Amino acid sequence: MLKLIKNLSSILVLVLAIIGCRQIQKLSPPSVLKSTDGKFQITVPGGWRDTPSLHEEASIRAANALNEMYVIVISENKIDFADGITLDKFTDITRDSMMSKLGSPVASPPTKVTINGIPGRQFMLQGEGKTVKIAYLITNVETESHYHQIITWTLLSRISQNQPTLQGITESFRAVK
Repeated sequence: MLKLIKNLSSILVLVLAIIGCRQIQKLSPPSVLKSTDGKFQITVPGGWRDTPSLHEEASIRAANALNEMYVIVISENKIDFADGITLDKFTDITRDSMMSKLGSPVASPPTKVTINGIPGRQFMLQGEGKTVKIAYLITNVETESHYHQIITWTLLSRISQNQPTLQGITESFRAVK
């Protein structure tokens, strides 16, 4: 009986710790994360952390590991692309590339969006990674000198609850003047 009480106490402490961590995250202020060159930024809610290990080439990388939410921003200089590459063509190229890396990919058609006055294309993508099913919200935007991929993702089972947060982070993207 004592062992059962001890085990239940341990479980209760763990549950309370998790609830406490989530409450602390809600109380934490948002953070502005700037690209490595300082030209672009996003704002993430409290509880998110800069996470350089997410992607080697991304200029912004952040995660909320407790809620299984992630974001990276990959910025590419437009001067490196062939003449005739448009935002639509860039989106087709990056969408096809992402789909080729997933098992059983399903993607929505890109739709036109505007993020803080910047033209963009946004689509949802779901598929199987190496060990889990993932849902992405991907937005490509075009600034004067760059194309940017704002790639957010979560576990497939959490997309309904996490999509508003991922959309909010995406909509916070801006060029720094």
